[in-house]
Amino acid sequence: MHIVFYISRFGIGGIQTFVIQLGKELIQLPEVKVSIFCHHPEQVDTSSNEPIPPEIEILTLSKNRRSIIVINKLRNWIKKVVPTFDLKEWLTTRYFLKIVQKNKIDLIHNNIQTGDENVYQAQQKIGIPYITTLHGAYKEITASMPLEMKEKYQVVFNKLLGTASSIVYLSPENLKPFELVLGDLTAARKKQFVRIFNGINAPNVVGEKGFKDEDLIVFGLIARGVHYKGWEEAILATKELVSAYPERKILLKLYGKSDYLNELEIKYQAYKDFVLFCGPTDTPLEVVQSFTIGLLPTYLPQEEMPFTIIEYLACCKPVIATDKGAIVEMLTIEGQIAGEIIKFDEAGKADINALKKAMEQFLLDPVYKEKKVLLAQKAFEKFDVKNTAKQYYNVYQKALKK
Repeated sequence: MHIVFYISRFGIGGIQTFVIQLGKELIQLPEVKVSIFCHHPEQVDTSSNEPIPPEIEILTLSKNRRSIIVINKLRNWIKKVVPTFDLKEWLTTRYFLKIVQKNKIDLIHNNIQTGDENVYQAQQKIGIPYITTLHGAYKEITASMPLEMKEKYQVVFNKLLGTASSIVYLSPENLKPFELVLGDLTAARKKQFVRIFNGINAPNVVGEKGFKDEDLIVFGLIARGVHYKGWEEAILATKELVSAYPERKILLKLYGKSDYLNELEIKYQAYKDFVLFCGPTDTPLEVVQSFTIGLLPTYLPQEEMPFTIIEYLACCKPVIATDKGAIVEMLTIEGQIAGEIIKFDEAGKADINALKKAMEQFLLDPVYKEKKVLLAQKAFEKFDVKNTAKQYYNVYQKALKK
């Protein structure tokens, strides 16, 4: 069985980590081969990702930077003449079809919204089966969208449901766009949807590393460098905590990269004694082990099943997060939360005071903290990549038999 994963780009991100981890697990199975197709060739640099074994081939329109520059220049020039024609997308579609045939791909596993059309074209032209995983896709669809947009998505969804062998979703929120556009799904269509959690390998060594001071409590946040992830709220909550307990050793470690984070580092330079801007990391599981508590005060509209939380749980770290996407379900085990869920303020952002109080509880109550550590360890079990790989393999087998 030769599977090709279709992704948008490489770099730090949940989809990238998921695809690499799943691919590494699948190639351990007999007669399974995995390739990864990157839709945007200019973002095919894998240096910031975990090591990808040589058995997994990386495919893209071109790995030659000069060629991509030329294509983009031609693309921009043609768009001025024919605004509806996108040269790079046209070339990408045709190249993808070519390599699927050349490499004798048995099944496509799409992981991005922009890949749905190319994967559909491959199915229509060469009859290859495919599945799609909804990583928070189509969240832009709302009940108040214009009729013309609804009609556009009706075409997209009918094509997807008419050709995809299975559509994997992470939380019930993934199904709402389909219901808003198509109405109540028929029993036959509901059978196409399969729920599988994203998975990851737990690190071999679990425990706090890097800081041996037992009096020190380290709050950590790893995410994309967009303000929606709650970076500033985490900084301000930590400042409140430090002000309230000046005698305690408190540290906030931030891992990410963007102009926005650079601006925050300058803005809050006065807090450098307890707020560390650590830059990006390509070894998240290693740095998470230096945390005491993981933070994700996100208010990202497209938030679904944040991979950061899976990484926190893999390292047995309790989590303080907001109620976005499937986060509450991710942290729930035996009716309890492996951390704390905080509310939003009137502006729809993470409530700074609620975040500070949740952090304070971990600071002041070591028994409470240890109880949450045990819950985090149990909560991770549903995200073990070995279980994820088995479930996906069954979905692949079913698709190939159709």
